[in-house]
Amino acid sequence: MVPEEASVPPLGLLTVAALCPPTWTLRLLDHTFERITDADYQNADLVMVSAMHAQRTDTLAILRRARALGTRTFIGGPWASSEPERLQQEADHVMVGEAEDVFADIAIALQNGTVERLYRITDKPDLSRSPLPRFDLLRRDKYISMSVQFSRGCPYQCDFCDIITIYGRKPRTKSPAQLIAELDSLYAFGWRSDVFIVDDNFVGNQKVALRLAKEIALLGEKHDRPFPFQIQASVDLANHKELMQAMAEANFLYVFLGIESPSAEALRESKKLNNLRKNTLEQVRIIQQNGFWVQAGFIVGFDSDDQTIFARQRTFIEQAAIPWAMVGMLQAPPTTPLFDRMTAEGRIIEDSQATSNFSAPNFRTNMPLPILLEGLSGLLADLYKPEVFFQRALRSLEVWQTTEHQKPDDTTLSSNLRKMAASVWTQGIRSDYRSAYWRFLWVFVLRYWKNPLKISLGFVLLLSAHHFLVYARQVAEDLTRSTWSEA
Repeated sequence: MVPEEASVPPLGLLTVAALCPPTWTLRLLDHTFERITDADYQNADLVMVSAMHAQRTDTLAILRRARALGTRTFIGGPWASSEPERLQQEADHVMVGEAEDVFADIAIALQNGTVERLYRITDKPDLSRSPLPRFDLLRRDKYISMSVQFSRGCPYQCDFCDIITIYGRKPRTKSPAQLIAELDSLYAFGWRSDVFIVDDNFVGNQKVALRLAKEIALLGEKHDRPFPFQIQASVDLANHKELMQAMAEANFLYVFLGIESPSAEALRESKKLNNLRKNTLEQVRIIQQNGFWVQAGFIVGFDSDDQTIFARQRTFIEQAAIPWAMVGMLQAPPTTPLFDRMTAEGRIIEDSQATSNFSAPNFRTNMPLPILLEGLSGLLADLYKPEVFFQRALRSLEVWQTTEHQKPDDTTLSSNLRKMAASVWTQGIRSDYRSAYWRFLWVFVLRYWKNPLKISLGFVLLLSAHHFLVYARQVAEDLTRSTWSEA
């Protein structure tokens, strides 16, 4: 229903591209929507790949095709930093760690034939030396949002998270001036839509985040706030009133929170202790009432979870009014304390084919696996029933208190009319949830027609329903089939 074909661009590759020698001819291929031909491989001196663990099936296919066609490959990124020995079997060169301080020398080695098979970079680079990403390489019309990065690392110690093992627990940041330069670059390219600041915890260093928000607010005043911002943060954002005020003035709109679980036992078990300091539901409401529309991640499958966890998760999500609730299964990524504990206890499944948080865990769970799979299937099915989803979406608009400084993106009238026409046809006429669709559309327009921001988000929620309702049903059915096979 929308012309865009991907959520965000591959920022890691854009950053590495900026580290490459200016004499190199570079081409970016985003496999989210671009097909890679044999000619693409054969015309390249080097194929550079960055990937996360969840993308490994596709990544292996790319590396193996390049090898079959005789093209050299070099892989970095989160998966390479987690399982370099595995990837040495597939790629010619593997890099563990961050590239800023070392890639200039690696590039010289690539040119003169002295490049090594494996690079292990243990030092964490000073991000003040990180270059301006090569946004010029992008097909920008293909993306819903642009992405920028201000910090790496997180001060917390959640045992299931590989951010702290790959990037460290001491947040490192660029200077506010660096990020402003990146935003200026996007503005010069004509970008006038969402910008995702991809930091894993934007408030890991609150003082620096506050300085940045104030600088972005000044940029917004200069250009009439061209970018609505989205971030990821911990729930203790609610404790920082001045920071939230500055973020609202800078047109930050959307916040993704790592809530994980309403179970205190699960939070203690996983060492997500910052979520135990105050009432999480109250913190979510404070964030919503200070100008931010909340999305969140939730996890089932902790050792302390029993069969009541599914109802407890559902109740919390409904009370918090979080339409886009990303509920998934606990996994133990390589390098994490959870992986080490499961390995020590003999519970890691060595040949696990888990590719996402909808796959069975890559370790043996305390809760019988069929019950865990069935419980997650039921939870997703319940959360994303049409009436339930649309009612939760309406409540999210009700509790979200917008501020005078915030505004939606500058999409054109013709673009909005095309999307609306596609929505009416796909959802309002052809879908099996069309009655719920029309009720939601009527109510949110009637209530918020004087609030452009809520009208804009209401329309996004309307469109997003087609993803969540259809995909959640598909995942729930897949989990049910897995339940029968495990039983």
